Amino acid sequence: MTKPQGEVHFAQQASDLKADPAIEYGRLPNGLRYAVRQNETPSNTASLLMRIDTGSLNESDETRGIAHFLEHMAFNGSENIPENEMIKRLERFGLAFGADTNASTSFDETIYQLELPEVNEEIVNETMMIMRETASRLTLDADAIDRERGIILAEKRTRNSPAFQAFIDSLNFYLEGSRVPNRIPIGTPETIASVTREQFVDFYRGYYRPDNTFITFVGDFETSYAIEKIEEYFGDWEAVGEAKPDLDPGVVSFDTPRTHVYSNPEVETSVSLSTLSKPVDLDDNAKTREQVLIDNLGNTILTRRLGMLARSEDAKFISASASTYDLFDAAEVSTLSVNTQSDAWDAGLAQAEQMLRQALAFGFTQAELDEQLANYRKGLEVAVQTSPTRRTPSLARRILSSFASDSVVTSPQADLELFQKRADAITLERVEKAFREQWAKLETAPQLELTTNQDIEGGEATLEAAYAASRAIPVEAQIEKAAQTFAYTDFGPAGKVVERSKIEDIEITTVMFDNNVRLNIKKTPYETEVIRLKVAMGGGSLTFPTDQPGFRTFAPNMIGLSGLEAHSVDDIHTLMAGKSVGAAISFDNRNMTISGSTVPGDLDDQLNLMAAYAIAPGYRAEAQSQYNKYIESFYPTLDSTPGGVSARDVPRLIRSGDTRYGFPTQAELLELDFDDVKTWREANVDGSAIEVSVVGDVDEEAVIAAVARTFGALPERAKLPVMPPLSLRQLTFPQGSKVPTKLTHAGDPETAMLQIYWPAPDGSDIETSRKVSTLSRMFRLRLTEELRESEGASYSPRAFSYASRLFPDYGYIGASLELSPAEIDVMSEKVEAIAAEFRAGDFDASLFDRAIKPTRERIENSLEDNGYWMSVIDSAQTDPVPLDNHRSRDATYQNMTVEDIQAVAKQIFDPKSVYKVQILPGT
Repeated sequence: MTKPQGEVHFAQQASDLKADPAIEYGRLPNGLRYAVRQNETPSNTASLLMRIDTGSLNESDETRGIAHFLEHMAFNGSENIPENEMIKRLERFGLAFGADTNASTSFDETIYQLELPEVNEEIVNETMMIMRETASRLTLDADAIDRERGIILAEKRTRNSPAFQAFIDSLNFYLEGSRVPNRIPIGTPETIASVTREQFVDFYRGYYRPDNTFITFVGDFETSYAIEKIEEYFGDWEAVGEAKPDLDPGVVSFDTPRTHVYSNPEVETSVSLSTLSKPVDLDDNAKTREQVLIDNLGNTILTRRLGMLARSEDAKFISASASTYDLFDAAEVSTLSVNTQSDAWDAGLAQAEQMLRQALAFGFTQAELDEQLANYRKGLEVAVQTSPTRRTPSLARRILSSFASDSVVTSPQADLELFQKRADAITLERVEKAFREQWAKLETAPQLELTTNQDIEGGEATLEAAYAASRAIPVEAQIEKAAQTFAYTDFGPAGKVVERSKIEDIEITTVMFDNNVRLNIKKTPYETEVIRLKVAMGGGSLTFPTDQPGFRTFAPNMIGLSGLEAHSVDDIHTLMAGKSVGAAISFDNRNMTISGSTVPGDLDDQLNLMAAYAIAPGYRAEAQSQYNKYIESFYPTLDSTPGGVSARDVPRLIRSGDTRYGFPTQAELLELDFDDVKTWREANVDGSAIEVSVVGDVDEEAVIAAVARTFGALPERAKLPVMPPLSLRQLTFPQGSKVPTKLTHAGDPETAMLQIYWPAPDGSDIETSRKVSTLSRMFRLRLTEELRESEGASYSPRAFSYASRLFPDYGYIGASLELSPAEIDVMSEKVEAIAAEFRAGDFDASLFDRAIKPTRERIENSLEDNGYWMSVIDSAQTDPVPLDNHRSRDATYQNMTVEDIQAVAKQIFDPKSVYKVQILPGT
């Protein structure tokens, strides 16, 4: 979009679109712009965001990385906050580092984020003061800069995966001639090590200026109060020195055909066919929005076709999509992106290219356009319905991103009205014309890129030959599919309610039908016209065959990809077009679950779909074909990062080799078929107990009637779920050892991972589990202080805990750090030394307060979160423990003391029981 010019300070001032009237915009005399909005979901909370209009594109060759480095320095000392004190101050107010306190730097902007867990004078003053300190009062001490260099290098190591390297190579290909590929925000090791304080001050004063700053403040307050606070803390800000200009990003060649092959043994294979055009700045107005929608529809329909083909047995690729997007304001790219197996890139390219050419030659069908318009309209309608309870963080980010893109934040109602006025003008002819214009340069300047884990003999010439061979194959018009009717709307006579009661203190209605299906309902006001549903059935992962390690990965994928007996996944998408319905299948230890969300008007369709998934799985051969292709592409890249190796191997190691955990071999993942799933499902799911839970803006009687008609009409089910036998619930923590288990990865040779585990109590006592969880948060804070802030050795040390009632005498606390291989032994000793401090009780109330205050604040906020309430009630009739845990939660955390944690730490951090894993670069 076009940037506001002259006296036009916001996009809506030059548009026929009316900005959302709930948002109040303004500009201070010093040029700082702001937008504030009152919003009460969650109540008594707020989001404060500050955007500085500069990023890595404004760096010189000598200062690459300085914009991101400067973002780090915001946490390292200002005129009124000593170095390393900002995060601690915020934690004492209940803001957790990372979740509530964060920042990010991109090519063209730097954003600072504070999520206020409460709205009161003290917290608002503190957070406003911190934002002002960041904006104009950073000390940028030379010694602090030197101390931060190691953290930046650690972050660079964390990000430097083979996939990231492939991304950089792709940027170089598409934006050759632009400065963008040479201005990756993280910088280079050389500039990170050499950038000086003087260069920091020059960049800071030149770009951190009032007229370069936008503040968004959204929350549970009067807008007049928010404006007063912005004026109070930022009104006297005066820029120092001269403003620095935005640097020219450079020129890209849009009319030259190009071909490129990138090979790296640790990446998945993909091939793309694209065109490049000069970006066009457009004002955000009604006409532009109509045209943008029309431009998007052609690619959306083509992507839908590609997805349908990918899910067929005839597919030569794993997935594919078409899109047009702006690439960092340097080029507009229309791209056909195809993910394939490593030995099938040419066949995958050919199949997708021919489908693109087919669409260009023969266009689309009215039915395809109608499906997409129905989905688009439904999305707008749902946005209107749910708008009264939109959550504050998402509103704040939308306001900020719209400002950054020079677009207008319109209300959901205005968006729907605009579409309704112009819907009749969105014709098939206009969509096809726009689609062909987007891809016009395909004839004269195609951009071919192959990223692969294989060495391609002939390189670019081989890629060009494959493309030419595909183009020589003629294409024919697509055959239109006959319309279907959803087959699962009649499940028999509606079930009768035989029990109905109320759990008064948690306000849950519980129902049992005569077929033993159970229903739990909680009505809440937290998401207007949103209904969340979850169906728990027998047959969790603990019932999977123990002699088939691949089953844990295979079964969820197969059941999810296979659709229904009467309809494929693609049929379901078409049949449900224009409806807010969906179903996701997953497994926990005890249950297969079917989850979804909808709006009241689509509740019947949602329950039809979920009940169909419960009784009529598809078992489609094409799903297995798609799964096999994905595994063959994905599995070889698991060792490309330490994190991938950890996910593959460590879950099994910390369970003493239990083959049910982690990833088995590729062969074990591929040896299964649908007969295995059918046999397991017949024994463990068919006829099992069913518990349906519904949370949200519900009419209880309507929900009961809809469930009676669907799940209540099924043949009789078991009355209670089956507890897996103890033999399947026994896990063993590995024997402690001073000698680490060593694994290797095939990625960046400068990156390693250290993971350390200590056995901990199981989850049978919730009070103990909560103390262990708090201990892990305190441990993370100390790791961050010591290994990130003091040593600069690890960018984001993690600590975590695990405990479950299902696995007696099994639990753990763990720590995970990405490090330089040269430092891994020294840092291992430091982690164990911190554990020894904890074991000795050598920590004070301040550390405890910083860990417990964010937890207490999250408890309060979770009471307005329907996701939390679903976790409380989803087994209300078959397992009362989650209800009891909810009842005791607040008191536990309010009454928890430092002494409680010291006792748990002494029990857990026994040096004799420690288990260590080092994941090192391979030789």
